[in-house]
Amino acid sequence: MNFNRVTIIGVGLIGGSLALSLKKHGLCSQVWGWGRSAERLERALKDGVIDHATLDLSEAVKDADLVVLSTPVSSFEEIALKIKNSLKKGALITDVGSVKASVVKRLEDALCGIAYYVGSHPIAGSDRSGVEHARDDLFEGATVIITPTERTEPSALSTLQTLWSELGSKVLIVSAEEHDRMLSLISHLPHVIAYSLTNTVDAVNPEYLLYSGGGFKDTTRIALSSEELWTDICLFNQRELLKAIELFERELKKVKGALMDKDRERLIELFKRARLSRMRIKNG
Repeated sequence: MNFNRVTIIGVGLIGGSLALSLKKHGLCSQVWGWGRSAERLERALKDGVIDHATLDLSEAVKDADLVVLSTPVSSFEEIALKIKNSLKKGALITDVGSVKASVVKRLEDALCGIAYYVGSHPIAGSDRSGVEHARDDLFEGATVIITPTERTEPSALSTLQTLWSELGSKVLIVSAEEHDRMLSLISHLPHVIAYSLTNTVDAVNPEYLLYSGGGFKDTTRIALSSEELWTDICLFNQRELLKAIELFERELKKVKGALMDKDRERLIELFKRARLSRMRIKNG
């Protein structure tokens, strides 16, 4: 597999890492990058992340065989509408966004008859952002979720699946709805909890944060993530995230009830169930 020209829309941590990984595995001849900051694009060029850079979306996607949307999910539809008339006929379009159900149909509608869109989501992020943190091995061993629909072109799905596999990722294919349900619980809710826990301590006494141990630091590491990025993600997955929050509140009530009743056995039972469940996570 080799794409002659790949375009990364949004050359940050994920987009930059994808560019480096494609080059490392010899899956493309050239990588173009688009962004809103000339300074950041210059950094990506200097570091060899991309081969060409432009602030012009039409120029960025011209003749591209593969276009990857790696900007905030709130911008996907706007970008798709802006580039659709400049796309190469039959180009493969994908994204790396953390929400799917609310954007997949919009992108399919926007690109119908012009290019083949298939959603994908590499679960390989970090609390760090920016192209300066891009790595060519970020996706090795990571799970990548692909979210085809009834409208998905089979050959496009096969190509995308092969692409991520070639980069060393484990591919999981599910519906956009199942993706959002899953991610609301294993990604979006944990971010909300990390932000809320940090704010809870800060509201009591900000100085307490200075004495945090490993447990608090591990639990709240993702609170260092971009607030703009995660606001978009939460709002775009509002329905599933609200359900996840309700489930979490239910579990907290169980702990609170056991504490109020001084029910030692019940607390042990709740904590043991969590410990045994957590042990199922490999390399965790």
